[in-house]
Amino acid sequence: MQDKLVEKAATDPGVPFEPENLAQIIDLRRESRADYERLRDQLKQHTDVRVSELDKATKVPDATVENDSSTFLDPPDPWPYPVDGGALLDGIAKIFKDHMVLPKGAEDMLALWVLHAHAHESARISPILAVTSPTPECGKTTLLMLLGGLVPKPLPTSNITPAALFRAVEKWQPTLLIDEADTFLPTNNDLRGIIDSGHNKAQAFVVRTVGENHEPKQFATWAPKAIALIGKLPVTLSSRAIHIKLRRMAAGDSIEPARADRLDHLKPFCQKAARWAIDHNPILRDAEPKLPVSLGGRTADNWRHMIAIADAVDGDWPDRARSAALIANADVNTKTNSILLLEDIRDLFEYRKAQRLLSAEIAEALAAKEDRPWPEWKAGKAMTPRQIAKQLEPFGIGPETIRTNENRGKGYFKNKFKDAFSRYLEPIRDTVTTVENRDKCPDLSVTTTANVTDGLARKTAENSECHGVTDSPAEPGWKARL
Repeated sequence: MQDKLVEKAATDPGVPFEPENLAQIIDLRRESRADYERLRDQLKQHTDVRVSELDKATKVPDATVENDSSTFLDPPDPWPYPVDGGALLDGIAKIFKDHMVLPKGAEDMLALWVLHAHAHESARISPILAVTSPTPECGKTTLLMLLGGLVPKPLPTSNITPAALFRAVEKWQPTLLIDEADTFLPTNNDLRGIIDSGHNKAQAFVVRTVGENHEPKQFATWAPKAIALIGKLPVTLSSRAIHIKLRRMAAGDSIEPARADRLDHLKPFCQKAARWAIDHNPILRDAEPKLPVSLGGRTADNWRHMIAIADAVDGDWPDRARSAALIANADVNTKTNSILLLEDIRDLFEYRKAQRLLSAEIAEALAAKEDRPWPEWKAGKAMTPRQIAKQLEPFGIGPETIRTNENRGKGYFKNKFKDAFSRYLEPIRDTVTTVENRDKCPDLSVTTTANVTDGLARKTAENSECHGVTDSPAEPGWKARL
């Protein structure tokens, strides 16, 4: 059929628009998209037919999409009776605990996130569920599979384009379950930006042009999202996420195997979650739960809806939710490279007790810090003074001509960092123990917390008899080379 149509079209360019041939082309387009595309290309090359007009004239409904639309990603049928939220969360948490080796508190976090997905319309912030591991075979795919049986309208994928993501959200309002994200997400800025946009309901839109006239159209990006990957999320996504860090099973670990074809036992939990959400969405929409004081900013936003869910459930879940939030937040680092750079420069000023530092001195010190990105900043080479300046520029800090005891050149004055240090870094703690009183204060030593780098911190003595400084402060890796 294709060759005859092309042959006839070559002698009579108007033939594709004759009724008989239109019917044939429509049949061809319906039966084989590939054959239609080949015919389309040949008509374009050998005739003056406008293929865009041909597309319009022969357009047929996409049978696959139309057939699927009535069944694909249907919402779950709500449970017919009111649901005990505490028993529901207990049951969901047990499912994850039975089938997974999880860090402390993770089963509670997962149960709350499942209810968050069902009650998503009452949320104002939609935290990403970030499932990470250091290596393959730590259970990420199994976890997403279990989520797929529990959340509403699950849409699993191991790769997705930016356009497919916002169009899928606009069309189906699914729960996105994205696996293998380390293979495509870190290098795709457009995709990261779209996922970022779906965090705050008031801003969960992107605008794209559509159609031949390139009309602007707004697409929704508001949907629950779980992302699994080896390594860690990019910083902008990480700050919009709650985190579960998986590890491989140890020799003594024991779990119940989970199979994709044997998840029917999850369906009642999904239905009950749907019913609970319907009954409680009006309460959750206006809830303002009291959050732990150590949760601030975007971290507090990420947990607010789930803690509101726990409060609505009541029982022991309000305490369990807050405990899970604190555990999950304890070792999450969402600092950008520019913040890390400020930290290291501040520590260098403090360590050297200096009021000014040459750019070359800072670059040399950073290059020796093996736990930071500076030694291999670009193309495997250490960060240069010019690259340092570029990172500091957004803070309003730039290199100046300075003179030290021995050298003169471009560098930085400590007082120019005062505003940036106060706004973006947590304060350094003060003073440590003396040699003379160390026996009286055996538990006091140089502070080594996540907020203070590598033992440069000074810790206030809790005993009034302890004062002064240590005879041998901790020698962090890179400072030994300064």
